[in-house]
Amino acid sequence: PESVVERKALPDLFSSLGSGRLYHQAEAMTKSYKTPILLIEFDGDKAFALTGLSELSDSGGLDHRSPQARLVLLLLHFPKLRLLWSRSQHATGELFLTLKRNQEEPDAAAAALVGLPLDVAAATAAAGPAAAGPGGQGGATLAAAGGSSQPPVIS
Repeated sequence: PESVVERKALPDLFSSLGSGRLYHQAEAMTKSYKTPILLIEFDGDKAFALTGLSELSDSGGLDHRSPQARLVLLLLHFPKLRLLWSRSQHATGELFLTLKRNQEEPDAAAAALVGLPLDVAAATAAAGPAAAGPGGQGGATLAAAGGSSQPPVIS
């Protein structure tokens, strides 16, 4: 697979930016894939803004601890990381279909091994589908975009 998508709803985005988890996810994605993508999903039926008045400093700039500043720093630190916005889960599904157009279906077992140390990957591959996880599914596939600990893979 050449591309990987990390999907974040706004609450998870803010939490991941604050804890540093998104930095580590971006680091792993950029090491292992040609095109890492961060997809931020918001609710199109609600007013949306990344910046609230409380996040502006007295000088009018952003507080360096704000989600906006952290997102900018993340994108500067990982220039390969692409950013997509989605207004709903339905729109996210449409984005995935667009990204998948003219692409082969990824091998879930091979995708699950991406980023693992070579000795762990070899041992897992040798153990067969049972070692990959429930139902022989190693990593997330496009259909499992929402609830997996692995980012969805787009080959």
